[in-house]
Amino acid sequence: MIEGGVGDLVEIRAGDALQTLAFDMPENIDLLVLDGAKALYPEILALLESRLRPGAIIVADDADYSPDYLAYIRSTSNGYVSVPFGGDVEVTLRLG
Repeated sequence: MIEGGVGDLVEIRAGDALQTLAFDMPENIDLLVLDGAKALYPEILALLESRLRPGAIIVADDADYSPDYLAYIRSTSNGYVSVPFGGDVEVTLRLG
């Protein structure tokens, strides 16, 4: 159950992310929250990257445990601006 009256705006998929996110995804994604197997963050991003609209936000919990993910999103050539937030969260903005 999604509280706060946003059930029509939010979709939560439980299970293996590489399986649950591989099909039936919306055309555009505005917000992506990564909070699972840290080693899979780069693969999950690669799977969904084409659907992230300009201005989309990615919130990655414990991103320090995924150095490949951090290297990719912090690279100036990949179309993101990313900063650490609160010590253990990385907040990223998809550029146009």
